[in-house]
Amino acid sequence: MNGHPRQDGDKETVPADLVIFSAGINATSLRQLRLSAIGPSLTAVLPINFHSLSMLEDLLVPFLKSSKNLREIMIICPEKLILQTQGALHNTVSSTVDHPDISLHALLGGSDFQSGIVEAISRVATDWILLMDHEGLLQQSDSTVNDLLHPPTTPVPFGPRGVIISPFNISCILSVDGPEKASYLLPPFLVPTFFTANGLSYTGSDIWISLGRRIADSSSDGTGGIVINTYGHNVGWCPTSFTTNTTLGLQNPVAWGSSILVDRLHDPCLVRKPSANFGVFFVFLPTVRDLQLLSPLLCLLQSTGHSVHMFVYDDYDELRNTVGWETHTYIFGECLLTYTIISGHITVSPNSQAHTTVLDWLSTSDVRPDIVIGPSHEVIFDKVVTFYHETLRNATIVRIPKEDFPHCVWMGSLSKIEWQAWEVPRIEISIITKDRPRSLLRLLQSISNGRYFGDAVNLRINLEQSADTKTLKLVEGFSWPHGVVFVHHRVIHGGLLAAVVESWYPMSNDTYGLLLEDDVELSPLFYAWAKMSLLRYRYGNPGNRSSRLFGISLYQQKNVELPLEGRQAFNARLLFTKTGFLHPTTPYLSPVPCSWGAVYFPEHWREFHAYLSFRLSEHSMKFNQDIVPGVRSNRWTKSWKKYFIEMVYLRGYVMLYPNYENFLSLSTNHLEVGSHVKVRTREKRDLFVLPLMQLPISISLPVPSLLDLPYRTLPAWNALPVLNLTGSLTTLNVLTSAGALRRRELTGCVNEPIQYDVWDLMCIGSRSP
Repeated sequence: MNGHPRQDGDKETVPADLVIFSAGINATSLRQLRLSAIGPSLTAVLPINFHSLSMLEDLLVPFLKSSKNLREIMIICPEKLILQTQGALHNTVSSTVDHPDISLHALLGGSDFQSGIVEAISRVATDWILLMDHEGLLQQSDSTVNDLLHPPTTPVPFGPRGVIISPFNISCILSVDGPEKASYLLPPFLVPTFFTANGLSYTGSDIWISLGRRIADSSSDGTGGIVINTYGHNVGWCPTSFTTNTTLGLQNPVAWGSSILVDRLHDPCLVRKPSANFGVFFVFLPTVRDLQLLSPLLCLLQSTGHSVHMFVYDDYDELRNTVGWETHTYIFGECLLTYTIISGHITVSPNSQAHTTVLDWLSTSDVRPDIVIGPSHEVIFDKVVTFYHETLRNATIVRIPKEDFPHCVWMGSLSKIEWQAWEVPRIEISIITKDRPRSLLRLLQSISNGRYFGDAVNLRINLEQSADTKTLKLVEGFSWPHGVVFVHHRVIHGGLLAAVVESWYPMSNDTYGLLLEDDVELSPLFYAWAKMSLLRYRYGNPGNRSSRLFGISLYQQKNVELPLEGRQAFNARLLFTKTGFLHPTTPYLSPVPCSWGAVYFPEHWREFHAYLSFRLSEHSMKFNQDIVPGVRSNRWTKSWKKYFIEMVYLRGYVMLYPNYENFLSLSTNHLEVGSHVKVRTREKRDLFVLPLMQLPISISLPVPSLLDLPYRTLPAWNALPVLNLTGSLTTLNVLTSAGALRRRELTGCVNEPIQYDVWDLMCIGSRSP
């Protein structure tokens, strides 16, 4: 328990006019409740972490404008950020003459933000409290901001984000037609202070549910708040990751349901009114068993707002004499999947009759799909796609091998625009090897065990001139069913630097290189992580795309190797927890290039080729000149990473890193003896070898998953934490400024360099056509 628990005998005083919940309220009447004079007083509570501290000026803008209602802004931040926050506040408000009082509250010791909020609101003396998360009001419309800063005379808790709990599901509310009742609200929202006057107790890690219960207990119809003004909003806030085996039920069955048990495998967060931002899916499956195997994906698609139409075409119901179709329902936890299935007795040419029935069903549909999903190498599905091209011609066709059905749930996190780019990116695997056949065999086996979800993946094996006979025979006998295999055997020794840099070159800007040395081993889900990340940050919403991102690491950092004082242990989750991040489980950005399993982007890899040629030619600076100040990589005379780090530093580039629990990784390094490892001790190996994420044994058994992420999806680009080369938190702007300053020191140039042009970067003149 946190805060001030209420005793069983305590009774709260709640105004009688709270029955407005049952009387109903609309947007017009809500605005009519505003006072024409000063009106109810308001305190805004704003948590600040390291990431949001960099946006403090933007966060405070709505509150520094003239508002007679707003009396105080309470800022809550970790103790370690107090001095930085004070400085940022001084710079922000020093030029503002008339602004509300601003108080700063430190989270002491191991206190979390929710306990800090409970402590802060216990001191509030105004009529209303505006409760926010680290985003403040940045994501809200002007209309919503105005409503939240001008409380009504009647004590109605309200905000743009809410959840409703029923006996059958938990739904995120999207208020389009007008205000809607919620079981509880999520920040930002307004709440009358009397609801928190006697202290607020909460269990687990969610005070919003506890506050919703308190409000629901006090209202006449079990309502925990009103949702307003969410039309057109991004629903990424929807809390799709509920605690396993958490009972959310209250006695009121309308508002809270009856002891709903939420299973994290089937996402219960159903967005009730999907907008044009969500896709229409047609899913064609041979059997009900296939639908069951794919049900985690189908349920997640439904729960995040997509429209899913399912047809099972090879399980015939022979109780009827005429061939047709009928509707059935499959229940997966709290998820209900409604599908169409062929019914009737098929005796002649089953494949032909089945595909004709599917086409008849399609012809009756007035819905046109955005994405069509079906099994790979299935005659009936192929015929449907071929013969009904008019309906499906603008749809993205996704063919998935049936053996991959149980491992597709990660696809449910993709947006419509990301699904529509499904066939665009092409990942090519490039292996670098010489004389470690046992290590190479382990790598090849892990690649063969990977799930590729129907994608064609070409493989290139790069053999050094001195490759031994066992290695050559192993490569000659390797079979690869997912694409073309190309073997490159050097005739002159090149060394590791040349072997890596020359191992791959992109054919187009939609071609990506996964570079693997032979002592690496991969998780079966490595390809899913890479493709999920590519679709989000290269092909998704334009706000999630950035030329600063140069690649995707499969490996988690357990150490940072670049500090001058030597290698240091590193734990991203611990760092983000200590610095007050709302979601310490988030992936993050780092300028450190990974050499133990990583996907590199085409534009940046071409630029690196040009940069390395420039550096090795000593065109305008000595080969041994230090480009990056204060890092150990300056001593790495034979490492390609030394030069990649130089280019990254000058440009302000970053790589995406995973951040799963207990360093669960998509690749690991076995630290075999070779060019850079002379002695392989157990202690040294334990510093680098990581556990690999495995496939679930059954869809009903929860295991660590790719979707163990904030809100079960990859974060927005601007929500990703950023580290510097030595593992400290920073921002992209700081990285870019540091690189620009160093470039000026090295070259004297102050102009903005042309993107991906090394010669212009080094101030020699552009060689671009």
